[in-house]
Amino acid sequence: MNRLTFRSLIAALGLIVLLSLPSIASADGATWTLSGVTFAGGGTASGSFDYNALTNTYTDIHVTTTAGTLTGAMYTSLSSCCLVSDTGTAFGPNVADFTNTPVLFLLFSAPLTNAGGTIQLMFGFVDPSLDSAEDFCTNSDCTALSERLVTGGEVVGVPSTAVPEPSVISLLIVGLIVLLGGSILRKVPYAQFSNIS
Repeated sequence: MNRLTFRSLIAALGLIVLLSLPSIASADGATWTLSGVTFAGGGTASGSFDYNALTNTYTDIHVTTTAGTLTGAMYTSLSSCCLVSDTGTAFGPNVADFTNTPVLFLLFSAPLTNAGGTIQLMFGFVDPSLDSAEDFCTNSDCTALSERLVTGGEVVGVPSTAVPEPSVISLLIVGLIVLLGGSILRKVPYAQFSNIS
């Protein structure tokens, strides 16, 4: 086996190994923006967050509520009060004592996906525990609170734009062309030298 064939096989094997590793460029998810969210007693909620359905993670949270029956707040993290899922989450502080802290509960009428779309918030139910709401906790475990329920609104999702990855075959072809080109360039000086002698 000559050196060029051996190098080509090693390069092809290396490219296959690299391509089999998970890629950051192919990360999925969607950015969800609050639209038309209003509260009983006045006030609105606006902003956005990212959600990845593959990992069930909420990131890049920037949601603000305005004053009404509650003073309004800015939310940049998940609250430690509740579990998160594709059908609901709670934004607020990640603390053990919730005394004098706001928490925003968003419940969705359908699961969030990485494909985006428009999903109505849950509101208007006879049982308020099924409604999206903003709470202001007045004790450590947030069982005593002031609350304003959501009266309308939705979240609109736009899929994250991932950088497209080149196919395995195209990378292999490029690698082989580079190896062959390098080999040809190395042989030119040797051929000229051998013709002189």
